[in-house]
Amino acid sequence: MRSSRATTKRAAALVATVLVAWSAGAHAAASNKELEARANEMDARLMAVERANETLVELQQQIETARQDIRALRGQIEEARHELDGVRKQQRDLYSDLDRRLLMLENNGVAAPGAVRPAAGVQPGVQPGVQTGAQVAAAPAAGQASQDEILAADETTVYGDAFAALKAGRYPEAISGFQLYLTKYPQGPRADSATYWLGEAQYVQRDYASAIKSFYRVVTTYPNSRKAADALLKVGFCQYELKSYRNARATLQKVATTYPGTDTGRAAEERLAKMDVEGR
Repeated sequence: MRSSRATTKRAAALVATVLVAWSAGAHAAASNKELEARANEMDARLMAVERANETLVELQQQIETARQDIRALRGQIEEARHELDGVRKQQRDLYSDLDRRLLMLENNGVAAPGAVRPAAGVQPGVQPGVQTGAQVAAAPAAGQASQDEILAADETTVYGDAFAALKAGRYPEAISGFQLYLTKYPQGPRADSATYWLGEAQYVQRDYASAIKSFYRVVTTYPNSRKAADALLKVGFCQYELKSYRNARATLQKVATTYPGTDTGRAAEERLAKMDVEGR
């Protein structure tokens, strides 16, 4: 009898032990499933955050591209206005010179009636309207442009052709055109603009090393040019594209500090913020 009771007790203890172990195993399995579900949820959240960051970077890039396009359009409008003013002035000068020459021909070289003084350059004792041999040799023939007028017209044409190629997206042609201008007219009235637009054409062609040289030349050779600020900004952009992030950050910080509150300064700040997001 006692042996039977002992056996029963041992069996009951064994069953209890099995139940406890099974309960613990079930609890552990449930805990593992819960942990796995939480881990999956965290992974999903991290992926959502990463996608949101990528979207933010893309939006920043699109905004920056749009602002660059706006600045380029503003620059082109300014260049067009400058060219138009130059053409108008040149036309006025040419028309004025033509009127003067026609008046001289009509009067056969004699001063207009009512003049009480000899024209400037007339020598005493020489009849008005009668030119000396030296004057005849020095005066350009009627209807012929002077050397200065020819040079001015050529300078305008060379620059205008290069700028037209740039606006039309013919970048290799624009690069050659601006290089030709700078070769022929290194001290020309548009030398700073030609150098800047040369850098822009090289930048679009992804020739960042050459673009840096052109933009630096604007900053160092023409520090008072209205293109100097944008040129320095583009130096920073080129350094960024070349993955020279430390130099890019230093250049962009200089732009933001030197030109605060301007479109150029804000563009530098935006690129710096983008570099912060990217961990550059």
